[in-house]
Amino acid sequence: MTYVINVPFEVSAQLSPADPDVRSIRRLPGFVRLEQVERGGSRYELTVEVEAGSRRDAMDAAEELIIDYQSALAAYAPRLLASLAPELK
Repeated sequence: MTYVINVPFEVSAQLSPADPDVRSIRRLPGFVRLEQVERGGSRYELTVEVEAGSRRDAMDAAEELIIDYQSALAAYAPRLLASLAPELK
């Protein structure tokens, strides 16, 4: 089963599309989209997908994925604004 996870987060500075770290997240597993929540602001929403047999497995997989995304964006000091909540696609 495919689960979708929407992750709202805040960064210390607006993400730069020219930054290689920002561009690289599109190649990370599960990437669906990255959208700025408010124009010119520092809040974003990342959407990823994971394959899992249960919601609990999806939660575990999502937690691991989000760590990879946070590492890729470390220069921007990303801070999650909500807990992960996988939804069946």
